[in-house]
This record gives sequence, C-alpha cells and structure tokens, in this order.
Amino acid sequence: MPGEDNENMEKEGELTVTDTTNNTDTNSNSSKETNKEEKTFTQEDIDRIVKQEKARLERKYRRDEESKLSKAKQLESTLRSGLGLTEEDDVLSKVKEFYKEQGVNIPDSQAISDKDAEILGRADANDFINDYDDEEIEARANELAIKQKQGKTSAREDAEFFKLGEYLTEKLEEKDLEANGIDASILKDKDFKKFAGRFNRNTKMTEIYELYQKVNGKEVKKPASTGSTKSTVPNNQEKEYYTPEEVDKLTSKELDNPTIWKRVRESMKRW
Repeated sequence: MPGEDNENMEKEGELTVTDTTNNTDTNSNSSKETNKEEKTFTQEDIDRIVKQEKARLERKYRRDEESKLSKAKQLESTLRSGLGLTEEDDVLSKVKEFYKEQGVNIPDSQAISDKDAEILGRADANDFINDYDDEEIEARANELAIKQKQGKTSAREDAEFFKLGEYLTEKLEEKDLEANGIDASILKDKDFKKFAGRFNRNTKMTEIYELYQKVNGKEVKKPASTGSTKSTVPNNQEKEYYTPEEVDKLTSKELDNPTIWKRVRESMKRW
C-alpha cells in the first residue's frame, strides 16, 4: 500500500549515530601514556651526543679548509707559471707588486682567527695520534716544543702541541697506574678526573689515586717503601692547612695518621 511503502522508505533512510566520546577519551589517554613513555636522556647520553656533534662539525670544518687549501695551491701554481716565479719567490708579495705597478691596490686580508687556529691545530693533532705510534707522536711534540721555545710556532701549531701534550701525559699516567697494579680506566671516571684536577701536574697519578681511595673510605694497599719515611713538611702535627705541594711531600705513614689525614681532607676543600 502507498502508506506502508512510504513508512518502509523512511525506515530504510534512517541514519545510525554512534557515540564516539569514549573513543576520544581513549585516544587522549593513549596519547598521554605515549608521552609518559618518551625517552629521557642521562647526562652521559647528552655528553656523548654533544661530543659526537662537535666531532662531526670539526670534520666538516677540516674538509672545508682542506678544499680551500687545495684550491689555493692550484692558484699559487698558476700564478708562479704566469709571472715566471721560482719556488723561492714569495708569490703573495710578487702578485701585490705586479698589481701595484698596474695601479691596483690589493688590501691585506685578515689572518686566521685564534678560534679557527685552535680547531685546526687540535684536528691536526688528532690526525697525527690516529696515524702514528707513540714514539713518533713524542718526536712531533718535541719538534713543536723546540719551535715554541724559539718563538716560531703559529697559533695552529700551539694548539696542536697542547693536544699532543695532553695525549702523551695521559699515556704516562696510564703506565704509572698499570705499573702499580691499578686499572687505568679510572682516568675516564668523571669524579676521579675532577678530583685529580686539583693537584699539580707534577704529582704522580698513583699518589692521587691513593688519596682518592682514602677520601672515598677505601683502603689502599701500598708496597713497602725502601726510601726515607721522613717528611719534608715541618711540624705536621701542628699544621691546620696543607697546600697541594705539601700533601705531595707527606709520607704514607703520615697519611695514615688520623689527625693529619683529617686536616688534609679539610685542606682539600679549599683548593
């Protein structure tokens, strides 16, 4: 019937509406849980990331500089041929003279900055450390030391010398520790590095390690000494403050004295 057909068409045309409010809440809660599970970084992670990024930038900087150097050498070779210069001639001054005669004044270019020189010098040292053995590294450091005493090193060479010196010093410290049965990996420990930084560079690393162990409440077994046990620091029992140099001169027996050791620890807080 016509009336029934219309009614059926209306039912067939009805739309079903679903409440999605709960789904929205579920998605929101899921998003919050995801945020809670976001990775956190430790200080060690951050230090590693910064170190890697710094190394990447240094490599890029070095590649750029090497590219510039290569082009500069090509230009120099071209100018030598064009002006008929020998290997002994200073290309830059000859080119300036040439253009000055033509009525063209060439302004002086700015020298490399100290910061750039330091980056390049340290990169040079790292390359040398990676490519050569310790004996050759020491020879290179000695070569730079002689030039430095003569006042002939550039800022870049000074930076290279400093980095090579750091490397060789660390190697000596490792040998000093290992010769006394101590794991050299302690040199990488952040707390130990901070502690060791308080001492004079001439202080033996084994002595610093022994003090470090004492400060942290650990007993250090020392080999029997055949030398004198007499301290060169006068009136130890009466001293209230010890300088790093005076601590270096204290004997093992004196450091085992609770009174002296207590004063040494108090003194170290003021270094």
